[in-house]
Amino acid sequence: MSSRCYQALVCALILFVCLYISKSNDEAVNLGLRKVDFSRDMNGWTTVSQSKSIEYGEWRTSMVNSPGGAWGGVVDTVTTLVWEDFKTVRSNEFQRTKLGNFEDGVMIESIDPFVPSNATNYTQQEVNSYLVSPRIDLSRSAQDHIIFQYKSNPSFDLAVWIGKNDGSLWNGIWEQSQAANSNNAISRSVGNGFTEVAIDLENAVIDMNTWLNANGFSESVISPQTDEIFITIVAKDVASRWLGTSNQSLEIKSIWTPSYYGDGQPNKVFIEPMIVLNHKLNTVTFSGSIGKTYEVEISNNLKDWSASHSFTLTSDSETYPISYFLQEKPARSFFRLKQQP
Repeated sequence: MSSRCYQALVCALILFVCLYISKSNDEAVNLGLRKVDFSRDMNGWTTVSQSKSIEYGEWRTSMVNSPGGAWGGVVDTVTTLVWEDFKTVRSNEFQRTKLGNFEDGVMIESIDPFVPSNATNYTQQEVNSYLVSPRIDLSRSAQDHIIFQYKSNPSFDLAVWIGKNDGSLWNGIWEQSQAANSNNAISRSVGNGFTEVAIDLENAVIDMNTWLNANGFSESVISPQTDEIFITIVAKDVASRWLGTSNQSLEIKSIWTPSYYGDGQPNKVFIEPMIVLNHKLNTVTFSGSIGKTYEVEISNNLKDWSASHSFTLTSDSETYPISYFLQEKPARSFFRLKQQP
């Protein structure tokens, strides 16, 4: 391959990556989400480990003939304990790191294998590690989501829990092993082994509340517009892997969440207001920032302006008939938008 062709290929790959990252970020920004900054202190996200005692040993099962019965005997199954042991293990914590593509993220490694190969049974196989958010504010938008990207090995099962963090129940709203059954999450492959998950928090909370009420946990119901929810990303380590197996890892990057409690308004890209008049169709189209309120001002001479209407954009652009703003059609008219504080 010539040097020029190689450079062109590299440029094309860089352009593809930039276009994808832009698309992913645009979706999150348009939803009013904020990105966790893994380059410093993770914006107040904390890591928590868990300790569990895991029993393991060797159990032998044999078939024994017992006399009696209409057919001359009954075959029983007998299980005999040969030996047993236990070990108290603690899960590892998430660590900030530079991932393979030089993006900031977090990684966790599985605990060291400890179950000997001659063990046939164990009593516990999951030890959790938690990545816990600061207090999240869901009261500002009906489009609240959490979006993140992950890459994991089979030894981990990833889940997302939500709760009040006041002693009430934590409830799962998404799990990697059951992702196909999630009504409120969309997963897609984003390349380099990573999967992106986007979870609709409002609908997830509503569905969760239905289950809580139906099962007698009404005290744990969470308002979809609460300002005191906490999100926990849970890495479930299969801690009973046998000695000699290799350590596994889980990587997470690009976490986008609603604003934290006490923060300013959600991060949104400012869009310069714009007006497009279509005299053929007698329509006027206004564009601007979603959620912002604008006042329409009209003039016949570009000197004297009068306020006509005000409205809040619920989409990127909205189209109205010109007659909505003018009682009579003058020889000429000019429109402008004034953003209200």
